[in-house]
Amino acid sequence: MHFIEISNIFKSEKKRYKVTAVLKLLVMFALLGFFLSNKPMYHVQTDFYLKRMGFVFLACFWMVFVTVCDIRLSQKVDRAFVIILGVIAPVMGWILSEFLINEAECAFPPTQFYQKEPLWIVLSLAMIILVDLLIIFLTNSIRVGSVIVPFVLFIFAVVVCVVYEFRGIPMMAPDILTVQTATSVMGNYTFKLTFEQYSVILVCMAFFFTFLRLHEVKVTEKRVFHIAGFIVVALGCGLFTNQIILSDFMEEHQINIRMFRPMESYQKYGGVLTFARSVGYAVVKKPEGYTTAKVDQIIQEYEKKSANEQQSTAKQYPNIITVVNETFADIKVLGDFKTNEDYMPYFHSLKKNCVTGYTYASIVGGQTANTEFELLTGNTLGFLSAGTTAFQLYIHGQMPSLVSNLKAEGYSGNKAMHPFNPYNYNRPAVYKDFGFTDFIDKFDFPKNVKRVREYISDEANVDRIISEYEKNRKKTDQPFYMYNMTIQNHSPYDKDAANFKQPIKIESSKYDAEANRYLNLIKYSDDSLKQLTGYFEKCKEPTIILFLGDHQPRLTDEFMNKITNGQYQTWNSEQMMKRYQVPFVIWANYDIKEQHIEKTSMNYIQSILTKTAGVKMTGYQRFLNEVRKEVPTITSQGYWGKNGKFYQINDKGSPYYGIIQKYRMIQYNMMFDKKNRRDSFFEVSK
Repeated sequence: MHFIEISNIFKSEKKRYKVTAVLKLLVMFALLGFFLSNKPMYHVQTDFYLKRMGFVFLACFWMVFVTVCDIRLSQKVDRAFVIILGVIAPVMGWILSEFLINEAECAFPPTQFYQKEPLWIVLSLAMIILVDLLIIFLTNSIRVGSVIVPFVLFIFAVVVCVVYEFRGIPMMAPDILTVQTATSVMGNYTFKLTFEQYSVILVCMAFFFTFLRLHEVKVTEKRVFHIAGFIVVALGCGLFTNQIILSDFMEEHQINIRMFRPMESYQKYGGVLTFARSVGYAVVKKPEGYTTAKVDQIIQEYEKKSANEQQSTAKQYPNIITVVNETFADIKVLGDFKTNEDYMPYFHSLKKNCVTGYTYASIVGGQTANTEFELLTGNTLGFLSAGTTAFQLYIHGQMPSLVSNLKAEGYSGNKAMHPFNPYNYNRPAVYKDFGFTDFIDKFDFPKNVKRVREYISDEANVDRIISEYEKNRKKTDQPFYMYNMTIQNHSPYDKDAANFKQPIKIESSKYDAEANRYLNLIKYSDDSLKQLTGYFEKCKEPTIILFLGDHQPRLTDEFMNKITNGQYQTWNSEQMMKRYQVPFVIWANYDIKEQHIEKTSMNYIQSILTKTAGVKMTGYQRFLNEVRKEVPTITSQGYWGKNGKFYQINDKGSPYYGIIQKYRMIQYNMMFDKKNRRDSFFEVSK
């Protein structure tokens, strides 16, 4: 046979070749059509205009050529090409994926490859090559493995970019478990592809088209060598995972994720290595020195300290309503800007018979369920793996919570309400484990329910709370408890709507369309709070309402730079805590002691609430009140001590390290040592 023979694929007698060729051509024309239909991709004011057009048409021509032409090389040459491309494939896939990730809009410019430390490059390539070899030996096909690995890397990079665009922080390993939640809101977002990102897609497709034209090359013809090779590589993968990813190796070599800005870690270490590092974070280790005897010792110590803590001072337990308002925040804590009118006037007016203040979340821009976890359990994400979602990873079976303890105290109702997809974050199962009697979701609202944009409005939430209370009163006179996680203010904020009026206007010098829409949504929420307190103000039964935001919104870097005069990019860890600050209020329709709490965190809110309401407190809630005296705020990002200084969770030099470790042991006993869980400490005494 000649060195090379080229013929028309459509003259082949094999029908599947023709069908495959047609499908490839359709993909190619779709890519070209996408490029030509997006004028900003090629309509630029520099000479790069022709370069872009030339690059795209050259790549498309090549894809047509390798699709239409049946290229036959000599057996030796064909095998050589497959082996060479097989060696190049994982490296090329890694480079392209890193390029794609670094093209995401971030606060800092991408780091060049040559600036990365050799260890980071070696670890990244080692992981990729091991996986590549595993697939090759599993399938006994160089071509299959060399196509799958770059394709997976390509998909990984795209997902990282999309998640960052939507949430403001990139994907971590535990986010895989939230894919159902992500897809449920995906349709509300628009993602704009840059030319650079499009170029990576084009190069990847051209590579796949080329590789698929080459003939199959087996690793070995002998099955025993094929199986032996797979076993050896599988053992290598296991050893790498155990000794590098799940061990302390990366921490010892200072490869850690900066959770304030995880994208910086993606740029510094590379996407593959950072993602792998987040896998290690997903493993919750037993606290150092943990024993049940130590837990008992801590419990006894703090029961003595809190012996005088109020147990039950109320003649009649008040109704308690908790409203966690989606993305409710006062973003003026971030920087200076002015509006034509106050966007939360009613909230700002609340002082009489109120406990007000700021609480700090462990999340920003998304992962609402983590705030719910801290609020309802009293536990902190600070002791859990970075980037995890507790609802999906750690709640499997009955868990002591605010609602289960209120139910034990005779509270009725005990309903959770979230007017959106009920299955997001595994809520039905988790709410049941927490003790909720019923779960009201979006399907329980009428089709003509009032909406703001496409989401069910806060006004409709308040109407339903009142309706559920009135129905409950026809059945029993026991104190009423209800929990509401709203949805109205959910991102994105990139579109106007006919049912969304926007009277609030940000000053022109710092105007940002998305931030402006967000502030108008906050005004709607402020109105709904006034509606809710207005109803229960007239109610004769004592009632307490807890109202707070779950986290701050995703804001554009441009807006953040405007309101901070460019300082946002240089904020240190303590300054970055401003992004986690949200307001809260505990309002009562009867006399309670007014109080303003400048700093607290989500894990303490339930102990503050139960103490304010005068209901019987658990040993754990009293413990949290004692811890709060020393450590007033603790989140996954770090904590403030009562001395006003900010510390990282694992800072052994902190004067509060001892109390932090005690808290960690108590939480571990509650969540992970279920066989030895000290239930009497976490539940109200009978």
